[in-house]
Amino acid sequence: MSSLFGLLAILGTATAASIPSAPLNTLLLSASAPSADLAECLKSSYYGTYGGSSASQEHIYLPSEECLSGESALEGLTAGSLVPLNVDTNDGRIVWVGQAGIDPSLSVESLQDTWESISSKSQESLSILFDSDSQKILSSSPRPKAQEAIQLLHQNPTSLLLHVPHAYLPTIDTFLPSHLVPVALPSEPLPAMSLAAGWEPVPAQSAKHLANITQHLRFSPQIDKIVSDGIELNQIRRDVRYLTGEAPSGIESRHSFTPGAIKAAHWIKEKVEATGANCTLRPFLEGFSPNVICHYPSSLNSTEHVILSAHYDSRGSFGSTRAPGGDDDGSGTGHLLGVAHAIGTQGVRFDKQVVLAFFAGEEQGLLGSHAYAENLHKTSTTILLQVQADMLAYHAPGEPLQIGLPESIHLPEASYLIGNLSQIYSPELVVGKTAACCSDHQSFISYGFPATQVFERNGWIADPYYHNSGDLSQRDGYDFEQVVSIAKVTLAGLLTVAGYSVGESA
Repeated sequence: MSSLFGLLAILGTATAASIPSAPLNTLLLSASAPSADLAECLKSSYYGTYGGSSASQEHIYLPSEECLSGESALEGLTAGSLVPLNVDTNDGRIVWVGQAGIDPSLSVESLQDTWESISSKSQESLSILFDSDSQKILSSSPRPKAQEAIQLLHQNPTSLLLHVPHAYLPTIDTFLPSHLVPVALPSEPLPAMSLAAGWEPVPAQSAKHLANITQHLRFSPQIDKIVSDGIELNQIRRDVRYLTGEAPSGIESRHSFTPGAIKAAHWIKEKVEATGANCTLRPFLEGFSPNVICHYPSSLNSTEHVILSAHYDSRGSFGSTRAPGGDDDGSGTGHLLGVAHAIGTQGVRFDKQVVLAFFAGEEQGLLGSHAYAENLHKTSTTILLQVQADMLAYHAPGEPLQIGLPESIHLPEASYLIGNLSQIYSPELVVGKTAACCSDHQSFISYGFPATQVFERNGWIADPYYHNSGDLSQRDGYDFEQVVSIAKVTLAGLLTVAGYSVGESA
């Protein structure tokens, strides 16, 4: 690694006095989570936790020069790195790139090779153009300024940290091989969480509330009837195949910067509004297709919210322009449409506010969900539970139906609740953990909201068409029965946490 992006200091038993004078903009990476005795200036410069595996997680800070000059600034950190930021962060975003959760033995390209490929491609082109007829992404135009290229800030054995100019955010996913995923750091520090008794990314009262619900769970014949009668396999299959273009929709790609994504957003809005929701298209970054936020009002005028979400954008093969996204995340989106269908046909009215959120920009770094979660935090919205559905349909041939819950970056009490609901309402699912990384629930955890994810498989990602242009629903291992079983679980979660009554169908 060149001296420009070299290591400033290794933090071990080192003290602030042993660290050279830091530049004005410095990136601090630590293997240890924030703690109660962390310096206040570090607490206020925290930018989140990254990585799907607990063993390789990184905690990132952007402290000021004044902060690092303090004698006790680094106390409480056991290991890590200080890296100079020789970039203007106002001209782009810092993006973490790491393992998606595929079996490491299947990752054929090294991080160094990945960086060399990214560097070469970003030096060659700047403007991102689109063919509206074929819905293909095209890159062209010579680069006028070298500093506008993607720059490497730091590399370790499991991840890269890049500075990505705004012009490249729309297509950063197309620079990456399928086993790597990007997560954009927030543009501002995350809010300081409660550190009185240690690191609590989610307030203790939120965890206690969900734990209490889990403790008192009982089988409900009415919930069982709603989820069994309301979730329909054929309806989910039709919706997934419309989104992938396997049915005659005309959608070739749902990449966030294609006309196909815009078409999908409007179609989703109309579908969910027909079930009694009020849906809005919410832009979050210029040029990206919008988030689709669908709201079912509280029958009791409650201000508390429960959120189910999926991302409707997609990603194709490395360098390819076709992105049907049948599993990632057509399955999660189809599942969410199935939940909406059940709410409408079963005449469900919720005691709390309920939101079905369809995010864009997930494949470029959780951009849509982050903007939405950040706004919820700024407006002091109360969230009782958020569940992200990402990749629900695939299991290896011969394997049982499964539901995977996150190994890390989740609220355990939220995952315990979902796991228990699965055993009650979809006992055919084998419940386990997955190291799959990274999905939109992480945006909610970052802002202190109780969140988790449902996933298709325990253990590693096994789908051979992951981030591939062959990600269609008509193939071996794609199982709509599994999608239906998981949808019954997430709908049961909505009904249990939000409370409900049953009236006339929409």
